Amino acid sequence: MLLEKLRETVRGINGAFILTDGTITENSLKKDLKFLTYNISYLRQAITERRSCEELLILGERYNFVVYFSQDRTIGILLDHTTNLPLLQYVVKRILEAPPSQEEVLVPSSLEDQIPYLDKPRDQILPNVPQYARQVLEFVDGARTIKEIIAKSNLPPEVVLDVILAHRRSSVLHYREKA
Repeated sequence: MLLEKLRETVRGINGAFILTDGTITENSLKKDLKFLTYNISYLRQAITERRSCEELLILGERYNFVVYFSQDRTIGILLDHTTNLPLLQYVVKRILEAPPSQEEVLVPSSLEDQIPYLDKPRDQILPNVPQYARQVLEFVDGARTIKEIIAKSNLPPEVVLDVILAHRRSSVLHYREKA
């Protein structure tokens, strides 16, 4: 259930698993994970003897593998190289911080359904951004969803999302839920 929402929100996820207190509660990797989860637990123990470990990223030629740790849960995710890691980290952090009964409530709605708006006039922002960012921000009017902005823009969806997320981090752009 949580893995489905994770896949809907973040593109580029090939499979994932969730361990709760060392037992597999969800798995979409279609493989026996006993050996893998045992090794991950052992590696975490070895690392945490000296320092804390919240995230482990393994880069591969075809895929990347990332493991997120919390007190009682571990999430392992097999990724494409095109995956938006900051968005993935945000979503996983929300999942790990949520109490088990509220997990479904705290998973963010699909990013594509958010309606971005600018907190300053467009003519103050657009001259100060690169050309590719202008091609995205000119469609941010407080009425269009991110999905509609992606459709209108001539840029690839990944670039559109990166521009929106970058301006969100700089506190120029905010979200409003679709009514």
